[in-house]
Amino acid sequence: MPWADIPAFYLTMLVTALAAVALAGLLLVIELFASQRISRQAPGAMLLLLLAVGLVGCCLPQARSIVTACSALVSLVLVAWTSSFEVARRYAARLLTPKFMWAAVLLLGMVASRYLAAHVLLSLDEQAAPRELDLEDVPIRLTQAVTDAGQSVGLFHFKMHSSATQIEQFIASNEKDLTQIIRLAEPNSASNCHGWVFTGGKYGVRDPEVARILVDNAYVEVATPREGDLAIYISGEKFTHSGIVRIADSHTPILVESKWGPFGVYLHSVKQQPFPGHSRFFRSPRNGHQLTLRRTTNEPNLALDTPTNH
Repeated sequence: MPWADIPAFYLTMLVTALAAVALAGLLLVIELFASQRISRQAPGAMLLLLLAVGLVGCCLPQARSIVTACSALVSLVLVAWTSSFEVARRYAARLLTPKFMWAAVLLLGMVASRYLAAHVLLSLDEQAAPRELDLEDVPIRLTQAVTDAGQSVGLFHFKMHSSATQIEQFIASNEKDLTQIIRLAEPNSASNCHGWVFTGGKYGVRDPEVARILVDNAYVEVATPREGDLAIYISGEKFTHSGIVRIADSHTPILVESKWGPFGVYLHSVKQQPFPGHSRFFRSPRNGHQLTLRRTTNEPNLALDTPTNH
């Protein structure tokens, strides 16, 4: 997406304008006080310098602003420099008729309007849909999950600090770029994707716990999934997302049911989900995927164990 970073775009335009002011001032001084020979050669020297800087910028990562500024200044110097030649002035006088000027204004106006309208719409879209939400996970103290090997797994609930409107806007912005998805359940802060799979949606389970659960509960990776198998998304060494295969027919795409963080539960194709990583499938001989949940004390504490739904 061109110039998705609006502040960087305006900063580049500002720096380019200031550079144009400095360049014009320098060349004006040369025109007023230097010899005719130097006056004609100075724009050419500036042109070569700007081209060299632009070429260096093309070789550097994250140097788009430098290349853009140099390109604009090169065009400015080139137009001003050619006006110093008699042949160029005579040709320009014949070319710059009212028909040509109005056609040029029409074309430039249409291009500029299309370009600026795209950025205005992008800016409005970014303002309407927050890129991040304010949330935290609250550890569960009175309940723990236990693997088949007897190891405990820490649990948590989400606590949402963003407003309901911001949450819905964030969800809508994530859904609009995806196809083949069906929202099965509304947002719920009780669990995340792993908690939906391993605790039945009662609690959240953190990403690092997934590897131990797979080992302790005798999961093995399979190349061809069946209904009920796990779909685990892995990026590098991180387990980024998990779900349950709901449709695994050789004649149709594989469909997975998963919870997207503290938000809704979705039925989606393998690739149509917002989390990074590649999908891998796992199967276990045990009955179901849920861990054993145990109370760690007899004293109730609803503040810790009762989620707040949004």
